[in-house]
Amino acid sequence: MNKSHFLSVPFNPVDLEKLNIGDLVYLTGEIIVTVGLPTHKRIKEYIESGDPLPMDFHNGMLCQVGCYVQEKNGVLTSRYINPSTSTRFEPYLPKIIETTEIKAVGGKGGVGPKTIEAMKKYKCVYLSFVGGASALTSEAVKEVIDIQWDDFIMQFRLIRLRVEKLGPLNVGVDSKGNCLYTNLKNAASKKLENLMQELNQGRQS
Repeated sequence: MNKSHFLSVPFNPVDLEKLNIGDLVYLTGEIIVTVGLPTHKRIKEYIESGDPLPMDFHNGMLCQVGCYVQEKNGVLTSRYINPSTSTRFEPYLPKIIETTEIKAVGGKGGVGPKTIEAMKKYKCVYLSFVGGASALTSEAVKEVIDIQWDDFIMQFRLIRLRVEKLGPLNVGVDSKGNCLYTNLKNAASKKLENLMQELNQGRQS
């Protein structure tokens, strides 16, 4: 039976080991968001050149999530957050997971095979946002803490947010490398195979 977990960020790695695919997660703490491919490319370039990143990723969460921030009277306010498809970031995520010590990636649609391998090796998880629920998830954002790389458009910048009970997020890949999307695909393929066999038998009878 799938469970619900209320976790704090930065994560305690022991808590992440208790997660299984299909579980629901609610997060309180600080997360880093950006929807930019160029941003992920720059993170990887910083890693490879040995330059320090402008934010601490240790035991944290990096989300492929767009965030629009508005400034009024010197106060930064998040107007909305909206997840993007994480598979687009496959060229960058394995290296980021390997070197920054992040413990969770967030987005929608799952991640690629190399990212899953890195997650299994470095005990990282993938947390999937509910598609079409931007209004719900946006309510969980309580504060814009920091914004870096302002040469990018707003949604591509590195943004650190404070959230309270952000969720429900679905565990798409657990720290053991189990993948919900792979399991569903295999199950669907098996059902299709069985259906085709039944149809062929029906034609022959």
